[in-house]
Amino acid sequence: MERKSNYGGARAGAGRPKGSTNKITAQDLLDAAHKVNGKPFVVNLMEGYQQSIDERNNKVRVMYEKMILDKVIADRQHIEVVESDEALQAKRQAFAEALANLTTIGTRNE
Repeated sequence: MERKSNYGGARAGAGRPKGSTNKITAQDLLDAAHKVNGKPFVVNLMEGYQQSIDERNNKVRVMYEKMILDKVIADRQHIEVVESDEALQAKRQAFAEALANLTTIGTRNE
């Protein structure tokens, strides 16, 4: 007889409930940083970056640059995903044609 372990494996009701929300949002963190420091987070971020340059702290400067560039690249990639009206219309047309072909498959005499 095989003995089951009490460790690991799925358990009924375990885990995060579906549809649950984060208790602390990104906006909550940004608002709290503004309240504590009296400045928007992005201003504090850029002041820290400038301080790393002034103090010639290359390790911290590179960390700031990577963080800033990651954000810029992520935003740029998001913008490039946006499609033109022509591309959207072409997709609608292709979908309509594919749907028309699917609806006639069962009615064809073969």
